[in-house]
Amino acid sequence: MGVPISEQFQGYFPQPEETEKFVAGLRYPTIAQGGPKLRASDNDALLYKALLAVKPNYSRVAQAIGSCVGHGYALAVDILSAVEIAVHGEAEDWPGRTLEASIYGFSRVEARNKTRAGRGDGSYGGAACKALMKYGCLHYNVDYDGEKFIKYSGKREKEWGDTGVPDRLEPFAKKRLVRETTRVKSFDDCAKALSSGYPLSFCSNYGFTNFKRDDDGFCRRRGSWSHCMAGISYRGGRRPGVLICNSWGPRSNSGPHYPDNMPIFFRGCTFWVDADDIDGMCRQNDSFALSGYDGFPPRKLPDWTGGLL
Repeated sequence: MGVPISEQFQGYFPQPEETEKFVAGLRYPTIAQGGPKLRASDNDALLYKALLAVKPNYSRVAQAIGSCVGHGYALAVDILSAVEIAVHGEAEDWPGRTLEASIYGFSRVEARNKTRAGRGDGSYGGAACKALMKYGCLHYNVDYDGEKFIKYSGKREKEWGDTGVPDRLEPFAKKRLVRETTRVKSFDDCAKALSSGYPLSFCSNYGFTNFKRDDDGFCRRRGSWSHCMAGISYRGGRRPGVLICNSWGPRSNSGPHYPDNMPIFFRGCTFWVDADDIDGMCRQNDSFALSGYDGFPPRKLPDWTGGLL
């Protein structure tokens, strides 16, 4: 038998001291400081709808190496930019999906002031946030002075994870910076962020049932994954939770899904996580919300996120 996917494609290696240094230098280390007026919506906040508004056939691929940090943050960046375009009316075109290798490479090399990171895999959340704020990211199907990335490549991730993003591409990446990140410390923080359109990326060692959702669309905690995953929606009600999107492919989860009309791509690689488990993941101190704005102000969002928050 082969190695289970939950063991084969992990890639989160916590560096708590480095993450604390990064957080200490943030303008808004916590949601309470960055968005003191944010509150959780009374309704569902299904942020994947913004992606479908700008890219109806949106999808992602399965990671080929232990590059989950690149994948978890790439999806969060895609949602952030989609919310800005589809909800807040920013006058810019959809740039194409975020190139996972750019975040992964920057987080392993440039953000850590290295010239080589070695051929092993893995990164951590604080480094990915630093990479996005200082170095930015690249996108698929964008012409970078004659170079265009069309297809996903695990080989590219392996190479850039060792030597960093090529110098010739860095000026292009710096045009796409995430201006603010803040650490989420609890489910309540996550609910507030998602309810106002700010996506999340979780780094933790929490594992979940492989890969069957229960009747409510949740996967329960089981085992240990050293893993990074994006948080892309919020639900309240009788069983509050966060919708997690995994990077193990569009058929990595099965079973009932919520809502019933969830698009096929998202139902194939997502599962809801209970509030208590989100609290536990956040207590590992390496999960962040992303914002492209000055701080984390309340936003007037459409009905699918609950209105003015």
